[in-house]
Amino acid sequence: MSHGGARPPIFVATGAALALALALTGCSGEKKKAAGKPAPPPPSAQPEAQANAAPGSLALKSTTGLRKPVTYNDKVTVAISDIRYVKSKGQGPGEIPGRVLTIFTLRFGNGSARPLDLNKVRVVARYGPAKALASPTSYANINDFYGTVAAGGKRAASYAFDLPATGYKQVTLGVTFDAQHKTALFAGSLRH
Repeated sequence: MSHGGARPPIFVATGAALALALALTGCSGEKKKAAGKPAPPPPSAQPEAQANAAPGSLALKSTTGLRKPVTYNDKVTVAISDIRYVKSKGQGPGEIPGRVLTIFTLRFGNGSARPLDLNKVRVVARYGPAKALASPTSYANINDFYGTVAAGGKRAASYAFDLPATGYKQVTLGVTFDAQHKTALFAGSLRH
């Protein structure tokens, strides 16, 4: 007598039970890993000096209107701490070789008693008599603001724009960061 026909259903049932057990174990293992593992830091979480490094860039001179800090009633300040330019080599995303980029480094100072949320910072640059909008671009490892600044703390970040030197006689930079503070405006001229 042959029992060959009776064995396959046992193996199929055993195989299905094993697959189900492994699938359930795998799912619960993923949940444990996700719950016990901290989330990765945001891409811009790097030392401030590295986040504002613009290799190969040169300093620009500016009028006082671009360098005068904006101070709010709650003692929050916004300032342009550095202005540089660089000829792009086109090595990063969004970079076009030969284009001259203008890089503004901004610094927030939180003199208030509460944390300052910088997750919604928006920087707009305009130039020339027609106040043309300068296109934001990337350069090197510079990153924008993120997270919060504790009371008494400071944080800087850099922003690169395709702002041609022909527009340097009239430059305006606007910085918005929340609904409680008006836009910080900086206006003046730049030169090499």
